[in-house]
Amino acid sequence: MGRGIHLTVDEWFYHWFADEAKIDEVSVLFAKILEVCDKIVMQKGTRLALKLYSLVESSVRYPPIQRERVKILIRLFFQNSDKIHWVEEQDSIPVGLEAELPRKDIYLIEMCLATVNKILITTDNTLYKNLADTQVVLQIQPFMAEDFIKRYPSF
Repeated sequence: MGRGIHLTVDEWFYHWFADEAKIDEVSVLFAKILEVCDKIVMQKGTRLALKLYSLVESSVRYPPIQRERVKILIRLFFQNSDKIHWVEEQDSIPVGLEAELPRKDIYLIEMCLATVNKILITTDNTLYKNLADTQVVLQIQPFMAEDFIKRYPSF
């Protein structure tokens, strides 16, 4: 049994599976997550979940290596209940803070708030800065994706 830390990621990794320059980097990250036994946070019906389904559908047009890596991602994570932390109910953002956060990312922040570890990984500089500015109140530890990948799993 591994650590089981809950990692909330934004949509970046779906796009990285389609990017020949990023596919190796994101594949190594997910291999490490699997090895360490941490979990990816997901909630049904969110934009993040829809991006996952979109990745699966569009991967049929990817080159063979990328297509195979998407299949592995789905099989090892999203079809494995031990590797996904499904958020059923979101926690609300404290009154007054919502206006300080990117509106399109509110659902990600609420998903992250519903986890014990409160770790959010992003490529969005605005989201990262807003989370860093509100870290004392929200208790979310934000990471830029590339920095997280370099430091993981010993972050």
